[in-house]
Formats: sequence, C-alpha cells, structure tokens
Amino acid sequence: MRRSPFLALFILLSACETREQPKKPPAELYEVQSHEASSGDWIILRVNNDEHTKVQITAQCDFYKWVEHEPVKGPNSCDLVVGQRLIQNGMKTRPGEFLDVWQTGDTLFITRGEGAERVHQQFSVRSSKVIQ
Repeated sequence: MRRSPFLALFILLSACETREQPKKPPAELYEVQSHEASSGDWIILRVNNDEHTKVQITAQCDFYKWVEHEPVKGPNSCDLVVGQRLIQNGMKTRPGEFLDVWQTGDTLFITRGEGAERVHQQFSVRSSKVIQ
C-alpha cells in the first residue's frame, strides 16, 4: 500500500505547530534588589536583554502618590517589594496591570495601576553602575 506524501507533510506540519515555542525574555525589566530603611536607599537592577547589559541603580524615594490623595514624601515613602520584577506594560500588550517605568536624567518614575488604583512613585537616582 502506497502512502500519500501529502499526508506525511500534513502530519509533519501539524507536529511543528503544536510544539511550544520558548518565551522570549522582556527587552527591559527592573528588579528591586534591596531597601535599606536606615539610609532610604533602594538598589534596583535595570536589565536590558536586547543589549545584554545590567545597571545597578541606587535611588531614594522622593514621593509616593495614590490617585488624588496628597503625596507622601520622604526616602521611606515608596512601597516597592524586594525581589519584585517590574516589566513594562504601559501599552497593555499583555495581561496584567498597567506598569510604566522610565528614567530621565537622575529621576526614576514608576506608575502602576489604573483609575482609582493608580500609584505614582518617584525616585532620585544617587548612582548608576554598569555591572554587565
């Protein structure tokens, strides 16, 4: 009995489509490495997977602002979680909450959430060191 080459091709293509593709890491992310309450210093690692670089940022919180409430100011007013990975989601291109992280000069801004849950946090960058 002769088998159809089209059947073999169909089976091969079907097998290729069901194979799970490896996930590409995000182009850029920030990882909260530590917080020293006595000095107010936050150590945040900026990882750029496209450029294969890591920059260690030492920063202090300027303020935390929740929607229309008055800002809470001071070096210990921000509420990042040590170990947390902050991955941009400003355009809502993936499931999860809105998250925008950007740095201009010596200021780092983090905005997360939407509507009545939106939180803005601003940090003054004290130093940046390329570690990779």
